[in-house]
Amino acid sequence: SCCSPAAGDCGPPPAMNHSRPSSSSSSFPVGSRVTFSCSGGARRIPGLPDTVACLPGDIWSRLADPCGRSCATPTRLRFAALSKEDERRNFFPVGTNVSYVCRPGYENSSESSPSSTCLENLTWSQPAELCRSEYCCCPTPQKRSPGCSQNAAWS
Repeated sequence: SCCSPAAGDCGPPPAMNHSRPSSSSSSFPVGSRVTFSCSGGARRIPGLPDTVACLPGDIWSRLADPCGRSCATPTRLRFAALSKEDERRNFFPVGTNVSYVCRPGYENSSESSPSSTCLENLTWSQPAELCRSEYCCCPTPQKRSPGCSQNAAWS
C-alpha cells in the first residue's frame, strides 16, 4: 500500500500520554533508537527507561511512558519536617501521601502525624498543624508564642 513504512523500517515511534519522542521523523530503520522526554508539565518517573529501539520485524521495543503527572516537592512546614522516607522520593503521583515529623522544639499534640496528599490538580493538601511549640509559657501573659494551645497554663 502507499503509506506503510518500507521493509526494515519501524515508522513513527509509539505515542505516549506524558512524553514526546526526541525525533519528529516518521521513518526509522531497524537499529534506530528514540529517546522520550517529558511534556506538558509531566515529570520523569525514577527508574523507568526512556528509550525505544526499532527491532528486526519492524516493531518498536516495548516502553511504558517514562513520565507522569506528579506534584512538586511537598510543602515545607515551620513546625514539621518531611519524614526521612518521603524526603528521598522525587516523584509524587496523584494520591501520594507524605508524612511529617515534628521539628525540634515542637511536640506532637495528637496520636497521628501531620500528613499531606498530592491532589488531582497537582497541589498538596494542607497538613494539619499537629505539632505545637514546647515553649508555651511566655514571660508576659499578653504575649503568647505562635502554635500554643489556648488552654496553656501560665507560670
